[in-house]
Amino acid sequence: MTIHKTSSFVTFVSFVFTMVLSFALPSLAQQDVVSTTEMERQVFEWTNQERANANLPPLQWNQRLALAARMHSAEMVKHKDLSHQFTGEPTLGQRISDRGARFSAVAENVGYGDDPQTLQTGWMHSAGHRANILNPVYTDMGIGIVRSGNRLYATEDFTKAVSRLAADDFENAVAKHLTDLRQPRKLPPLAMTSSASLRQMACSGQTSAKAAFGGVHRSDTELYSFNFTASSANDLPASLVNRVMELPAGGFDIGACSQSDASTGFTAYRVLMVLHR
Repeated sequence: MTIHKTSSFVTFVSFVFTMVLSFALPSLAQQDVVSTTEMERQVFEWTNQERANANLPPLQWNQRLALAARMHSAEMVKHKDLSHQFTGEPTLGQRISDRGARFSAVAENVGYGDDPQTLQTGWMHSAGHRANILNPVYTDMGIGIVRSGNRLYATEDFTKAVSRLAADDFENAVAKHLTDLRQPRKLPPLAMTSSASLRQMACSGQTSAKAAFGGVHRSDTELYSFNFTASSANDLPASLVNRVMELPAGGFDIGACSQSDASTGFTAYRVLMVLHR
């Protein structure tokens, strides 16, 4: 597993080739599943059963991921081989981003077998693939199964989905989250000011926290600036949260900008904030 850190969010990417085992899980009921679409849904249900057994929240079916997974399975059929990327094929992140998915973490399982039970058994008895299936980071899943003769080629794509929020919606979501954090301590909400200049700086790729001071004009004696990336409004830097919880009253100026990396498909929000009291 390779871990890439960018500011306040962590990206998990797994690339492990699949070994498919020939025995079946006793818990998997043998069913007469005909179409590959039915097979995909059956594997999806089994996956969430496994997560429930591990006290993990269920994954959401993501049609965008399923489309990308089916296209990759078709590539494996074409090459008669298992791989996460063939020559001339886009990377995993690019494949699912091209289908319209937005995410801050991604992983993939690939494999082949004679039936859905064999696929599921192989993944659950392979440490790397089992880890993807039972990873609490992931929220969404799509499965693509393509038949070639009597063999099924399959791809499972997992992501931590990023909400498609406009800049002002994300800024409001941050304000709500901060209010929710302060409420148990009976601290009043901080007044939010959406700043066009800070938003412009965020969209320009500005990475300096001090630069945020240039985007606001306040006479307050105490100002604290922050510049970070986050995949959700609840994913804020600890330094910011700590400072917010120390303020007896005050407010903040904020500007956010949604940014996607064209080379990887990863999406996050660049945020500039200035706290004041």
